[in-house]
Amino acid sequence: MSIATAPRTMPRIAVPAVHFAIAVALALAWGLANMLGWALGHATIDIGKTATHFVYEALLPMVLLAMGLGVADAYAGDDENAVAPYAIAAITAAILGEILFTASAPLLGMRECGCSMDDWPPGARSANMLPDSLLICGFITAGYRFRRRSSQRLARLNARELERAQLVRRTQESRLQAMQACIEPQFLFDTLAAVERIHRRDPSNATRLIDELIIYLRAALPHLRESGSTVAKEAELAHAWVNIQRLREGRGPTFDMDLGAAAGSAAMPPMVLLPLVDYAFASVAEEGSLRIAVRASDGMLRFEVATAGGSRESSAAAEAKLAALRERLSTLYGNTARLSIGSRGDDNIVTLDIPHGHDDRDHR
Repeated sequence: MSIATAPRTMPRIAVPAVHFAIAVALALAWGLANMLGWALGHATIDIGKTATHFVYEALLPMVLLAMGLGVADAYAGDDENAVAPYAIAAITAAILGEILFTASAPLLGMRECGCSMDDWPPGARSANMLPDSLLICGFITAGYRFRRRSSQRLARLNARELERAQLVRRTQESRLQAMQACIEPQFLFDTLAAVERIHRRDPSNATRLIDELIIYLRAALPHLRESGSTVAKEAELAHAWVNIQRLREGRGPTFDMDLGAAAGSAAMPPMVLLPLVDYAFASVAEEGSLRIAVRASDGMLRFEVATAGGSRESSAAAEAKLAALRERLSTLYGNTARLSIGSRGDDNIVTLDIPHGHDDRDHR
C-alpha cells in the first residue's frame, strides 16, 4: 500500500537589487584597500591593472554572497536561530568566488596583476586570498544575520503591540456594547408606552409591569459601572425581561428557570444570557414554553435556553444581537467559548459554554 505525500514546495528566493548595489560597493572598497596595501607594502608596476585585479577578485565573492544570503533567507524563513544556511552561504561565496576568479581572469585578459604576485607559482595567489575572502564573507554574513534577526524581533514586537492594541479596542467596544445593551432606549420607550396603554383597561397589570421594569432596571443599572457579574444577577435580569415582554403583550410562552447548585454564584460577564433569551423568545410561539437551565462543571458554565410547543421565525433584531454576542464572546474568550443552535427531541435549544471562576477584571 502506498501513501501519497504532498510535494514539498520550494521556498521563494528573492534578492533585493539594493543587495547587489551594496555588494558592488563592498567589492570596490575591499579591492581598492587591497590594492593600496599591496602598493605600499610590495609596490606595483601598474596601479590600474593591480586595482582592476583586486576589485574583480573581490566582486565575485561579494555578488555570490548577496545571492547566497537571499537563498539563506528563504530557507531560514522566520527562524531567528537559523545559522547553518548563512554559514553555508558565506563559505560557498568565498570558495566559489575564488575558483571563478582563477578560471575567468585569464579569459578577461587579467592573467597578470601588475605586481609581484605575477611571479608566484600557480595556486599561490588563491591560497593567499582565500583566508581573507572567508573572513570578510563571514563578518559580512554575521552582521547581516544580526541585523535581520533584530528586524524580525522588532517586527514581532510591533505585531504583538498592534494585536494588543486591537484586542484592547475590541474589548472596550465589547464592554460598550454590553453597557448599551443593558438599557436600550427603544425597550424602555415601548415598555412605558405599554404601561400607559394597559393602565387604561387593567391598572393592576400596569402596576405589575412597572414592578417588573423596576426589577429589570435594578439589575441592569449596576452593569453601567461594573465589568463583571454572576449567573444569579444575569438570571434575575433575564427573568424580569421575560416578564416584561409577557405583560406587554398580555400573553406569551410559559417560562421556567433552573440554576444548578454551583451555578448561581459563578462569575460571568454581563449581558451574555439576555441575548440568548431574546433570540429564543423571538422564535417561540405564544402557546409554547421557554426554559433556561444553567450548570457549572469543570470550570465551565453551560447555558441551555430551550423552546418547545410551536415556533416562529426569529426577528432580525434578535439575530443581530446573537451575532454581536458571538463577536463579544470571541473577544472575551477566543476559541474557548462555544455557542450553538440545535434541537433535542421537540425542543429547539440554544447552548452556550463559557469558562467561569475568573476575577471580574478578566471581563474588562
